[in-house]
Amino acid sequence: MERDEAEGPSTAWAIVSDVPKRDVTATPRSGADVVAGLVSARQRVTAAVAAALEELRPASARISVTVNPPHDNELDRARTHLEKSRLTAAEVGRRLGLPVSESELVGWVSEWPVSARGDAGESVLSALPATRQAELMIDVAEWLQDVIADEGTSDPVPPCPGHRHSMRPQIHQEQAWWVCPVDGPVRPWQVFTE
Repeated sequence: MERDEAEGPSTAWAIVSDVPKRDVTATPRSGADVVAGLVSARQRVTAAVAAALEELRPASARISVTVNPPHDNELDRARTHLEKSRLTAAEVGRRLGLPVSESELVGWVSEWPVSARGDAGESVLSALPATRQAELMIDVAEWLQDVIADEGTSDPVPPCPGHRHSMRPQIHQEQAWWVCPVDGPVRPWQVFTE
């Protein structure tokens, strides 16, 4: 994403480049083989990050956020978990309400490192794509609110109408909402990814 110079000195967000699709065997030989089948899982994490960044504007423009693919050791951990639990792509897809292929399953149950960088340093969140989208968006937004605060932002992000505190992200009516810690739900997120 290109940065508008009027928005500030740093990139608002960046994502992993698109991974070319290719055939993946049922038992992948390397992490690189698995990553080729992870486009949907990556898109789910990236969509949650993009939604949270948009909801936290303009303060989020001060940080750069990158979604990275899982490391080989995390993919190995996920493979072992799948073998022990006998979790199938059909079951994960049913729980999420999305089609999940066997070649993508390892990526859906692996933790994806999401890093945020700003003047105060770097922070990393482990995001799990097999989380319901609203819950994933809430997890990312809570983390980003902390990152933005660490950057020295003293204003509430996002501001709570009529109060001096920030609204907090929360699931309400099965969607991502902003809530007042005192008065409850204020509004649904303006950005929806499902």
